[in-house]
Amino acid sequence: MPIEIPDYVRFLSELYVTDAPDACLLAEYPSSNSDDTKFQNKTEFIIHDPFPPPPRELLTSLGPHHLMCCWGDLISVTSEIAPPAALLKHWKKLFGADGLPTWIPFEESDEFITLFPHQSLTAEQQVIDPVTNYQLHSKEVIEKIDCPQAAVLDAVQFPCIVKLSHGYAGLGNFMIHDEADEKAMRRELDKHWPDATLVINSIIENIVGDYGVQFYLRRDGSIVWLGLTEQHFNESKRWCGGTYSSEMQTELIEPFEPIVTATAAHLHAEGCFGLVGIDILRDKDGKCFLVDVNPRPTGITPFLMASRIFDQDHSFGEGIYQASFRFAGSLEELIAAAGAFKDCQVMILSAFEDDAADRTTTICHISVSSKSQSRNREILTQLATP
Repeated sequence: MPIEIPDYVRFLSELYVTDAPDACLLAEYPSSNSDDTKFQNKTEFIIHDPFPPPPRELLTSLGPHHLMCCWGDLISVTSEIAPPAALLKHWKKLFGADGLPTWIPFEESDEFITLFPHQSLTAEQQVIDPVTNYQLHSKEVIEKIDCPQAAVLDAVQFPCIVKLSHGYAGLGNFMIHDEADEKAMRRELDKHWPDATLVINSIIENIVGDYGVQFYLRRDGSIVWLGLTEQHFNESKRWCGGTYSSEMQTELIEPFEPIVTATAAHLHAEGCFGLVGIDILRDKDGKCFLVDVNPRPTGITPFLMASRIFDQDHSFGEGIYQASFRFAGSLEELIAAAGAFKDCQVMILSAFEDDAADRTTTICHISVSSKSQSRNREILTQLATP
């Protein structure tokens, strides 16, 4: 099926409203090891959370609220905690009233678009059957898609990468170079996830690009292309953000198309619809490989949607997104500082204030869009300097 490339889609709810008009976006992941969220998957649909678990603020504010940015107002959203008024005012200034999410208490909806299957909801309350959804969230699904990818190994062979079946954002991935790495991994697994299903992959060599590709899969199986970002990982190999480039949005569609259509075909056959994020590696010879499938809005989806708007309306064709950014000041002070720059768009996707130190610090997911990545990095540096 051909890929549709839209110029009219601004907010994600414009796509979901056709396929799930009565549903509500539940913008929270469940947890299998944290008691700081009301959404628990203790015995079913185990999700491989990190140890120690994320702070309560990340689970209930930083994570959920950023997924509401660039969602729009055509489908309501919910979470344990409503987004702060200062953040909504900031988004309204950037995107207008129709870019604001309509937040409702969890109890006011009985049908949900979920980021992951929820044990605390019935199957009828989830727009995709949770058993099927859990299977599609497993790293095991990648091998079932007919496209180039890393080989799946029966046992650890040096070097290789070992993935927990239901890890996310690079959590639960282990790079194994030698026996010492394998022993360290086994100790970690025995301590935290002794029953986890493991997927072992060969290493793809000579990688020159790591891309997060996003598309919307309609109920009828048609594909709406939304774009791509380059992935960023920290020193622990955990995903921490990415960059957007206007030029790459069109030049990489052709090499990525076979992987996108193969992924969409498999997900559609299994009854899946909605936003899909896939990770594609590209080597020095231009060959592309599928390495991850996420049938849900992902951590970088709102940044991509906003970048599309800034690129079209303001000609800011370069963007950078950083997760868990620290600002020395309150949220109000951060928003004021963000609005003081005139040659770019600085967007706060979500934030919470940490008052543990002598001075209030705001932890946020943030992006900057301008005409160059050097300018974007300069602005982030200025904001990070007390």
